[in-house]
Amino acid sequence: MFDILKKACENFAESLGGELKECNEQDIHGLVSKIEISGDVNYEVFLVLPKKKLDMVSEIFFGDTEYDEKDLTNEITNLIIGNSKVVAEERNVKYNISVPEFLGDYDKLKIEYDEMLCFKFNGINFYILLKEK
Repeated sequence: MFDILKKACENFAESLGGELKECNEQDIHGLVSKIEISGDVNYEVFLVLPKKKLDMVSEIFFGDTEYDEKDLTNEITNLIIGNSKVVAEERNVKYNISVPEFLGDYDKLKIEYDEMLCFKFNGINFYILLKEK
């Protein structure tokens, strides 16, 4: 699953003209959107996106930093996990995804997860937390 998610994140970064690197930092902060994967693999997936990342993506997408945090957080989650479904199908792994659910600020949540992926995109970290179902 990690290779699938990594490839989907790389695709997202490339679509924005940026560079993606894996990192090991565990100082998790940002807004959280949850999406569920069910099928050959079953996970709750939480994307944690810092405000700086949202600002950067909004600037690239819309040319400014005026946006609805909930909508943009969910949209980025949908783009990355939606692309992971395409990558997975190319590798004969089949699953469906739910509609993203905005959960709010990570610091105010108690999210239990089994694994974490950390990526640095144009100098800004974001996180994918996985909880196997």
